[in-house]
Amino acid sequence: MTDDQLNEISMQMLNDAGKAKHILTDILDDMNSHTLESSGVNDQLTLVHQWLVKAHKQQNLVIAESEQTHYSVLFTHAQDTLMNTETIEFIIKKFIPILLNDN
Repeated sequence: MTDDQLNEISMQMLNDAGKAKHILTDILDDMNSHTLESSGVNDQLTLVHQWLVKAHKQQNLVIAESEQTHYSVLFTHAQDTLMNTETIEFIIKKFIPILLNDN
């Protein structure tokens, strides 16, 4: 894998994880303003999942060629962003039932 290919994949991962994180931020804003609705949040979480799967597919392209790929700070940053976004998703999914039961 060339440096340019690795950089392109890394940027795509950052873009996809960033889109997921933006949606998660919207969900958090709805939680904060007490406007969280079950149907809307489920649609948003479906989109989040789709973006994260897309980012993981990009990551898997690099991992499949890891023997021929050298270390990249940009790719490491992309992986970190992906994993952090997944952590945010996990936490939000745990809080949603609690918040929706209180409404």
